[in-house]
Amino acid sequence: MDQLIRELFEQHRKGLIVEAYSVLKDMWEAEDVVQDTFVAIWSGKHLSKVEPEKYRAYIYRAVRNNCLCMQRKIQTDDRKMARFIETAPRYEPGEKLEAWDSRDKMSDAVQALPEQRRLAFTKSYLQGKPHLQVAHEMDLKPETVKSHIKIALKNLRDRLKNLR
Repeated sequence: MDQLIRELFEQHRKGLIVEAYSVLKDMWEAEDVVQDTFVAIWSGKHLSKVEPEKYRAYIYRAVRNNCLCMQRKIQTDDRKMARFIETAPRYEPGEKLEAWDSRDKMSDAVQALPEQRRLAFTKSYLQGKPHLQVAHEMDLKPETVKSHIKIALKNLRDRLKNLR
């Protein structure tokens, strides 16, 4: 099967890249899609389900479908970026300094927490780890971790209440 995939790749690679380019309008993306398609066909042993006389059609259809998926992903990413740009806060030069100052104050407040509390808070909130994983890493009971986080949040709210 590996030899068959290699032969099909060598035989149809250029035509498949042209096909992919006609959809994506980007040569690098076209080459990536063709290679990724062959890797998926090889690793999933998809050709074992296809009659030999239909290999060419199957491969071309797979590449075209993957191009369309890639195109949808690119469009979705573009829409998300446009939405982000529309809704992202815009700062005047003075506001940027205030934002950096606020960030520094938040960082100082977190660093001022007692070590266990700071570790529980940063692992859970900043690194996004679940409480059970944090408890395991810190060799603590999950209830203790929750308590550390609860107290850390209260300490941070109290210390940072003057920030806007």
